[in-house]
Amino acid sequence: MLTAQLIVARAANIGASILLEGIFTFVIIMLATAGGAARNSFQDIERRLLRLAVWSLVVALLSALLWFCLEVASVSGLPLARAFSTKAWQTVLFETEFGRVWQLRLGLIATAFALAALCLAQAKARRGLIAVLWLLSVVLLVSLAWISHAAAARAHRFGLLGDGIHLCAAGVWIGGLVPLVIFLAGTRGLFPLDETVVLMLHRFSTLSLYCVSVIIVSGISNSWLLVGSVHALFTTPYGRLLFVKLTLFAILVAFGARNRFLIKAKLVKNPADKDLLPQLRRNVICEVCLGAAVVAIVACLGVTPPAGHS
Repeated sequence: MLTAQLIVARAANIGASILLEGIFTFVIIMLATAGGAARNSFQDIERRLLRLAVWSLVVALLSALLWFCLEVASVSGLPLARAFSTKAWQTVLFETEFGRVWQLRLGLIATAFALAALCLAQAKARRGLIAVLWLLSVVLLVSLAWISHAAAARAHRFGLLGDGIHLCAAGVWIGGLVPLVIFLAGTRGLFPLDETVVLMLHRFSTLSLYCVSVIIVSGISNSWLLVGSVHALFTTPYGRLLFVKLTLFAILVAFGARNRFLIKAKLVKNPADKDLLPQLRRNVICEVCLGAAVVAIVACLGVTPPAGHS
């Protein structure tokens, strides 16, 4: 039972962390240069994304607390309801690597929540606050690598670095898909599409391509570190879960490639076509669903012993 709850807590926390980096990266790279006739629409989209970030921080906080409680219950061997009746929680929080990372993460979440609320209230200082929030979101996401299987394999020099880079790239690409859906919904009434909108879609597509390349390279390195062989990929629980993740990732990349080379290319040539934008939005929603499935698999991988450590 605790394992199932831990998977849910991990999935919610990892998903919220990825989404936060995606939101603030999208705002900085995609919306910061907004101009032209669509400026007002972009400002409304920015406010929506900031509200989404606040709710994501709430999810991150609640799931982080649940994750910590489950870890305490696991260490103490007591039921979840009685785990805090002992000093086990103090031991986990102050005397373990997990606890020290969790102190940092909880502090980052609290700080980011205050800044995001201030950002919504103070439009004039929004640009500077968003830059700070982006930095906090990157550290929050990368800190997950410090409690990962790669962190446990300290004998491998680049395992932790590769895991951190992998998470960052996933945050920019997969985390940016939800903001992209919101962006597409906010611009659906603009026909023909403003040149700035088309340029921003192309920019996101190019950024995603770079992120996919980084994810593939770092993913191969991390997989070899944690699985150890092709045989283990198909014969161990960790390997089979990883294979499912790789399959979902391949489908996700296929959707992204179709969006980039077919639909977005047509939008550049014919921005007045009203059928292309809804089609692109539907495809991106499919990518979001696949991304959520990948996060769920990652949560399962986190509670499964790696084949390479057997």
